[in-house]
Amino acid sequence: MLILQNISYTHPNKDLLFENINLILNNYEKAALIGNNGVGKSTLLKIIAQELNVTNGQLKTAASPYYIPQIFGQYNHLTIAQALKIDLKLNALNEILAGNLNEENYAALNDDWTIEQRCNTALDYWKLSNLSLSQKMETLSGGQKTKVFLAGLIIHQPEFILLDEPSNHLDLEGRKLLYDFIETTTSTLMVVSHDRIL
Repeated sequence: MLILQNISYTHPNKDLLFENINLILNNYEKAALIGNNGVGKSTLLKIIAQELNVTNGQLKTAASPYYIPQIFGQYNHLTIAQALKIDLKLNALNEILAGNLNEENYAALNDDWTIEQRCNTALDYWKLSNLSLSQKMETLSGGQKTKVFLAGLIIHQPEFILLDEPSNHLDLEGRKLLYDFIETTTSTLMVVSHDRIL
């Protein structure tokens, strides 16, 4: 569940972007934010994702959102596994399977014994099975980067999803997979997109 009460945001240069935003998004509901360019749709998503602080108002979420931004350059120096925040679990699983049964590895894995299987399922779904999780994000195309983060939806299985222009770099096949995922997911979801089908 998401509740926004009288949310306002002012840019650091003191320009007011928006004010008095109120919204309730119940569990399992899906919503699309629409509006002209520059009115603050992406900024509002960043606020809900807790990447930006509100100037005024209150925000309540029942679950931590899984946020897929519009721009991925900040992840270029990371491997795919690091960008998806699964590298520590995968390393711990591999260490345990190799016989290194220390407490640190079990703590890092956190009983997530299906992490590798979910990774393979997710990469297969998004047609990325040819990629290695150790590959750097900077080597990927825009569409591949988008699909990597979309694969995180299957890996992490979040209750609450935020998508900022998720179809921007996707080809026709990728868009179809995205439409199918959004239609069938039971997660609470909010999307910003110029794609009218979404």
